[in-house]
Amino acid sequence: MKKRPISIVLIAGIFFLEPLGALAYAAYVNKLALWGSQSIFTHLLWSDWVILSLFPLVGLGIYLVRKWGWYLFLSFSTLLILYNLYVYKFLNPNYSAAAVIFFIIITSITAAFFLRKNIYAPFFNPRIRWWEIAQRYRVPLQTVVLTKAGPIRCKTLDISKTGCFVNQQEGLSVGNQIMIEFRCKSIKINCLGKVVNYRKSPQQGMSGHGIAFQAMTKEMKGKIEQLLWYFESIGLEDRKDPAPAADVTAGIL
Repeated sequence: MKKRPISIVLIAGIFFLEPLGALAYAAYVNKLALWGSQSIFTHLLWSDWVILSLFPLVGLGIYLVRKWGWYLFLSFSTLLILYNLYVYKFLNPNYSAAAVIFFIIITSITAAFFLRKNIYAPFFNPRIRWWEIAQRYRVPLQTVVLTKAGPIRCKTLDISKTGCFVNQQEGLSVGNQIMIEFRCKSIKINCLGKVVNYRKSPQQGMSGHGIAFQAMTKEMKGKIEQLLWYFESIGLEDRKDPAPAADVTAGIL
């Protein structure tokens, strides 16, 4: 199972939990209780509530690794630095200059981390978010692609829960709506599909078209998941070479 980078999870987690830490620190500095009629909550300004509510939103943007999350993070980091300086100088002299400076340094280092090309690139390019790409299982299955011109018999080169790649060059074009059928281990897959790309390979028999599954019923999705679970159980996940057909035992169409 592919997982997103641990650094993304940790930073997002910090932002989700930061409101609790900020409230605890503010209560400590101002000698206020966390709960009760005179707790820290009764002394918060509207701007404090805005800042606290933005923390989890920024954390969500980081965790999802989206473009808006990157922009929101940098904007929020700038806002945090300015707001803490404003609070220290005009609103709450109880904060120490050392604590404010330390906070600014930590925030600046984190922002600089997100300015590195290898860090911000996944926020703008979905193809780099490898953990979101469906796992592919390289296995050759006899396949029938039904087009308007008639049936085409070919083989899959790899299969995922969202589509497959077939070693067929002729008779298919990007954008074609087709029906696709293949079978393995008594599991028959029969669904609509769309030809989404063409890939030419210097290796013989490895060129072909990518097909995205479409309008799949709940039952068909369950069959795909069952089939992929079987492929994973025999070690076909993300193979660099196609598995021999003999490795995928019984029931091949």
